[in-house]
Amino acid sequence: MMTRKRFLKVAGAGAVALAGGSLLGCGENGTDSKNWAWMDGSEPEEATWPETFAQMREAGIDGVLLKQEDPSVLREVVPRARNEGLEVHIWMVTMMRDENLESHPDWYAVNRNGVSTAEDPPYVDYYRFMSPCVPEVREYLTDHVDTLAQVEGVSGIHLDYIRFPDVILPVSLQPKYDLDQDRERPRFDYGYHKACRDQFEQQTGTDPMDLDEPPANEEWVRSRHDQITQVVTRLADVVHGHDKMISAAVFPTPDIARRLVRQDWPSWPLDAVMPMIYHNFYEKEVSWIEGATRNGVAALDSDTPLYSGLFVPELPPDDLATAARHARAGGGAGITLFNVGNMTDAHWDAVSRVLAA
Repeated sequence: MMTRKRFLKVAGAGAVALAGGSLLGCGENGTDSKNWAWMDGSEPEEATWPETFAQMREAGIDGVLLKQEDPSVLREVVPRARNEGLEVHIWMVTMMRDENLESHPDWYAVNRNGVSTAEDPPYVDYYRFMSPCVPEVREYLTDHVDTLAQVEGVSGIHLDYIRFPDVILPVSLQPKYDLDQDRERPRFDYGYHKACRDQFEQQTGTDPMDLDEPPANEEWVRSRHDQITQVVTRLADVVHGHDKMISAAVFPTPDIARRLVRQDWPSWPLDAVMPMIYHNFYEKEVSWIEGATRNGVAALDSDTPLYSGLFVPELPPDDLATAARHARAGGGAGITLFNVGNMTDAHWDAVSRVLAA
């Protein structure tokens, strides 16, 4: 019997073929191979959209993850991308949203010091994360995703920032903020909103604020993982209800994701996963991409494709080609480029040779 998830995957592949695209074999786990690019939906200028999309398709890109949530703009740009044979998925910032700061400051995530991101966000001012434990937050996100999934021509929803704030930053970013995060510190340890604490206390009989060492308590750690997973599950139900696909940008390996931002992404009901395997964030060589890709593929169900996210700003054209080869060698179903705005003609030429091979 074909599952709903598998049906959506096959249907999506068929749509690309009908649009004139070609599939590029199969990934290690038998999933259909595709290649993607993240793209800011407000750039480039509207007049250059057809040229940009044509260049992407010619290079071997099958789908665009478009960072644009305005339905009126989407109705203009989506047909242009589809005319060039590209799938379009809406790239949506999920938990990190500031539009409810004034009307609902009580919706925002709270750290172990009792301070919310509405009052004093960590690291940078835009880190205004909402709490996944708050029922009204889940309802708000559900309604928003339902609206976006109804835009004509959109093939799916792509979740980004579907997590808590970083309890520990990637190692190369810590000096930027004059930090040495050798352990989880209360300032950056989130999940202590009253709704989270109440739910945990109902389950275990303990308020997490009363734990002697919260980072060492496996039940409390798992509770934060589960809160994010529950949000993903709810949004996936909505997207699948429209017979569309849902994917997510996640941290590079399951272990890093769980440890740094409370993402247990192998357990999420997604149709595709796009780990941000940004080697330079972790002070790794380009070859690290291969092992990280293989790690993620091994953690997923056999019918869930993984597309390795590559950080173009730190990859000159020849290195981008090398990175794409490492992703392929790691068994991924394709690559995802961050992002279109960083790609030069030389980058497109280099990556096209790998994707065509």
